[in-house]
Amino acid sequence: MAMTVNKMRTRIGAAVLAALIFWTPFYAFPPVQASPEHSSSDRLDSSYFKKFGLDFGEVVTSPARWGSGDFLRFSALVGTGLLIYGFDKEIYDWVQRQKSSASLDASPVISKFGNGGYLTAFMAALYVSGEVFDSSDLRKTALLSLESFLTTTAFVLALKVAVGRARPNTGESSHSFYPFSFSTGHTSFPSGDAAGAFAVASVIADQSPGVLVDALAYGLAGLVAVYRVHDRKHWPSDVFAGSALGFFVGKKIAHLNEKNPSGNYRVAFELTPGRQAITLILSF
Repeated sequence: MAMTVNKMRTRIGAAVLAALIFWTPFYAFPPVQASPEHSSSDRLDSSYFKKFGLDFGEVVTSPARWGSGDFLRFSALVGTGLLIYGFDKEIYDWVQRQKSSASLDASPVISKFGNGGYLTAFMAALYVSGEVFDSSDLRKTALLSLESFLTTTAFVLALKVAVGRARPNTGESSHSFYPFSFSTGHTSFPSGDAAGAFAVASVIADQSPGVLVDALAYGLAGLVAVYRVHDRKHWPSDVFAGSALGFFVGKKIAHLNEKNPSGNYRVAFELTPGRQAITLILSF
């Protein structure tokens, strides 16, 4: 009887994972033009929290505005995620075999870049620096990073409870699921640290014109993702889903708050079975 219950849980969990994996990461599509209601705020005041609420609503409802191209991208990422899921144990075991004294020594440092407390402290320091140096760009980057991080965290927590996947360090199979379980050992999917790291990194990269800053932000976020597997906290598909979630939510929020500079232009291409078009948008 116990075996039958466990099999049912596994099947239900797998179905939930297949249905939910990479659903939330696609809030980044389609690009949304900035509007007066969504005008970016560089101060932590009431207007910022109002904008935060509007942006959150846009993130949640944006899948209703997907086009055919968005569904194609969705399908591609779902396929990639499920492929990784199918080889979770093999990839996880390979990562464990690569451990060394150096990688173990680096773990406590790298893990901090995905820790919510340290990320919050970093964003606070960035905002304070903007105040000290009177830099609107620094303040805006800090506040958009916070918005991205909190929005991503909300989805991560909902998915963790809904999926209830067993963590590797519990000794259970990569196919063990306990939907709507509140046990900390069953909150593996998706990786919150990877999601948080990419949520902040994607905003910083979007706001920074420098390639080196982009490489540093994404490089650190990538290390966080790898080390969640290294440290036996998550399966590879967990960190892949978390990374995608954080990246796309961050990009979505950055797009919602971008402004088209005077005299700038943008070229968009659309290629679908029923429509082929090139659009040139000029802003003055």
